Amino acid sequence: MNNLLQDYKNDILLLFKNHYKRLTTKSVDITFKEVLDATLIDLDIKSTKNEDTLFLQSWFNNVHSLNYLQHFIEMNFTEIIFHSHESVQVIGLIEKNSYELNSISSSDFQMSLEVLALKHQVSWNYKDPFASFNVVLNNQTLRATLIHYSTSANSKSKVFLRSIQNSTPTLAMFNLPHEADIILKNIVKEKSNILISGGTGSGKTTLMRSLINLIDHNEHLIVLEDTYEILNAHPGQTSLLANKEQANKSLKDYCAYSLRMSPDRLIVGEMRSTEVVPFLLAMNTGHKGLMSTIHASSAVDALSRISLLFSLFSEGSDISFSLVTKLVCKNVDYVVHMEHKKIIEICRVIGSEGETPFYERVYEA
Repeated sequence: MNNLLQDYKNDILLLFKNHYKRLTTKSVDITFKEVLDATLIDLDIKSTKNEDTLFLQSWFNNVHSLNYLQHFIEMNFTEIIFHSHESVQVIGLIEKNSYELNSISSSDFQMSLEVLALKHQVSWNYKDPFASFNVVLNNQTLRATLIHYSTSANSKSKVFLRSIQNSTPTLAMFNLPHEADIILKNIVKEKSNILISGGTGSGKTTLMRSLINLIDHNEHLIVLEDTYEILNAHPGQTSLLANKEQANKSLKDYCAYSLRMSPDRLIVGEMRSTEVVPFLLAMNTGHKGLMSTIHASSAVDALSRISLLFSLFSEGSDISFSLVTKLVCKNVDYVVHMEHKKIIEICRVIGSEGETPFYERVYEA
């Protein structure tokens, strides 16, 4: 190895990092050679052997190409959580496993996440501490969710990598008994309004995609999301991606716009805030075949939660909670509740009395 590189390895790595930071602010489409050349110029070295710069190549691959992720992405997983630069949790279909990571420092881990956001033209910093976007790693499409260290008491950033299936899922994946399979197929065929509930990672989106696969190809579907997850190949699907940072591009805006686009069905990726208002009002004006997901602990909790969201986000409305509950229970036909990738119950909504929803459980696992 070149004596200078040998004797001042740590100092040279620091210089290399500084050039990397400087160059990535101009463009994230940089190569190892560009950073190396800038470093060698500062050191007044005209050339060096490849083996002499392996430690620099290793650092570049780790930070710029996310090589420290490679081992975990090759596992069978539904989600990978990097709680820090040294703690990783891999969640599979059946079990969770925790691992220690010792191949990257805290500062390099942070830099790798910042570069990942830059590569995807996503703002992620103190001002915008949460970011979610799709990435392709190891030829897999994943949803990356970043949480900035400024939100954490221990000043540690986190990254969540959720697997997204490229193939279209089917109901057969859920190993349902015949009666439940028939129920779901019938409620889709009848254009019932469906709410799919469950916790994070329970399989809500996968089930939604499998139900979309049952819809007649002659129908026009409008799918509204804030991150592309519903990647079905339905020939009549119009997909709109919301962006809360841009005026007139929120899910609420898109819900309103979509009703002017002659939809046979309106599908919202997830109910979280203001989009619940036009979605429910669309149901109330006679639109059928609407579908969405919501975070809830049970089917009845899903009805209460969507009522609460409507109450919170229907601006200037003095409608009582009991009337909102009545509106919800009049227009949502079925709630399908999921846990751990399994359909736990299918409930037919009958109506309400006061703030209490009434329903019939037509299937229970």
